Amino acid sequence: MNKSRIFLLLLVLMFIFFTFRLIQLQILDYEKNSKLALDNAARLIPVLAPRGVIFDRNGNILVQNRPVFMVYVLPHLLPKNPNPVFEKLGNILRIPKGVILKRFKERKTPIFEGILIARDVPVSVVSEIDEMSFDLPGVEVLKYPLRSYPNKQLAAHVLGFVGEITKEELSLLKDDGYRLGDLIGKDGVDKVYDEYLRGTPGGKRLEVDALGYPVRILEKLNPIPGDSLVLTIDNDLQKKVEDLLGYKEGAVVVLDPNNGEILAMASSPTYDSSKKWEEISKKNHPFMNRAISSYPPGSTFKPVTLSAALEEKVTRSDEMFYCSGAYRLGTRIAKCWKLEGHKSISVLEGLVQSCDVVFYELGRRLGPTKLKKYAKAFGLGEKIGVDLPGEKNGFIPDPEWKEERFGEKWYVGDSINIGIGQGYIQVTPLQLACMYGQIALGKRMKPFVVKKIITSSGEAVFENKPYEISPIEISSGTLGLIRDALHKVVIRGTGINAFVASMEAAGKTGTAENRGVAHAWFVAYAPYNNPKIVVVAFIAHGAHGDRVSALITRDIFEWYLKNRTLKTALQNNLL
Repeated sequence: MNKSRIFLLLLVLMFIFFTFRLIQLQILDYEKNSKLALDNAARLIPVLAPRGVIFDRNGNILVQNRPVFMVYVLPHLLPKNPNPVFEKLGNILRIPKGVILKRFKERKTPIFEGILIARDVPVSVVSEIDEMSFDLPGVEVLKYPLRSYPNKQLAAHVLGFVGEITKEELSLLKDDGYRLGDLIGKDGVDKVYDEYLRGTPGGKRLEVDALGYPVRILEKLNPIPGDSLVLTIDNDLQKKVEDLLGYKEGAVVVLDPNNGEILAMASSPTYDSSKKWEEISKKNHPFMNRAISSYPPGSTFKPVTLSAALEEKVTRSDEMFYCSGAYRLGTRIAKCWKLEGHKSISVLEGLVQSCDVVFYELGRRLGPTKLKKYAKAFGLGEKIGVDLPGEKNGFIPDPEWKEERFGEKWYVGDSINIGIGQGYIQVTPLQLACMYGQIALGKRMKPFVVKKIITSSGEAVFENKPYEISPIEISSGTLGLIRDALHKVVIRGTGINAFVASMEAAGKTGTAENRGVAHAWFVAYAPYNNPKIVVVAFIAHGAHGDRVSALITRDIFEWYLKNRTLKTALQNNLL
């Protein structure tokens, strides 16, 4: 074959190849390549979507949106020397020019996208910018939806708040569609369910030239509002609980033990979500949700010790003890809260009267391994998995931990401390609520605050179903004895201040020693023979659980009886 024929053959092959490639690009891959071309030539200027509304269980609005004005600068419309514009804008907004310049230089957005300079500016500032628009080229004021809290600080630790996304958050979430300047949930359900609440941004799709400057508007996209949350929280009950807690440091939880729905959750000190971050006092950690933080449980732990002792047969329900007011362990003397002693007392009456001597002895007999086993069986010392951020594990100590932490062996004195809920043990108020619900019904339900998630058209896209974490590993006979004793605590024992006629409760006081004044606990469920609610009242440094905490619990039971139990019964009769 001569050279001319080889050359001709190569030309034919090249023609066939390029023809096939042209057909592939123009016909077979037309849609794909058209999209790539559009993406390369078009850019989207985003407009934030309204976040979803948050309702209580009865349809009352807890969080909504309000329109606010935001000030942006558009880099592609600024003069070559933007400093005079920044200086005039800074004077109007009362922020230093350097702050605006810093934001401008640190931008990581395309040249045609606005850089957020100020959020939620008053109408007077908007008017001033409008009047000086000729001297402020590249400055634009846009209206956006911002979170609004009709009840201010009500249920703040449950609802949470939103704020501008940080660089650290953006680095983790950029692949999920988040952008600089976006608002993101920072706490509470606004954080946990942010992907549902945030909606889909809209905006203008612009055609840009090779340098990235806008040429024309291709289309306008309306933002899609976020989905809304329906909570398990009862707005009216939440108000009552927060009024009772007041300014006292502590937490109150009201739980439906039948399904795990949290009806109210209050923590104090709290904060007003409607205020700006810099306006909120940070004294005494107001953003800390004490309902899911851990503390020593004191005598509220004693049902665990007694359950373990009965199940492990280290005591009998009719065993008698003698309390002189002190318990001797070698050279150590551990005192009972009743200094003159309870004298002759049965093991069950020991729970009714909260006799420390009885539980010192039970703790000694059981030892650390069995105490931890039954604490875990009641769900203590580990996260429950509530749909709120910041939940603590709590802690149940054992000899291995003490050896590793302090280089010391476990002493019998450690066991007697655990027997009365003291020492290194830590639990959360929510854990205790679930534990007493477990005692009441023989099952432990997973707690939650979001009942369901609905679209703007009312369609449910998610629903929390009652979920039994685990069946209780304690016999019905032992549970029956514990329930009867807890009922007597409220009838004639240390919890008598929580007694409410027509809604008799079963519960336990707790005084937990710590640095300074002791913490005060009261945990109870009611009615004792048909449990509807569990109440945990924890007051930090409240001194005695049979006083302030028991009285708060009593007032909650009275409110619930009048406003929910009797009201529901009356409505049913009318129907």
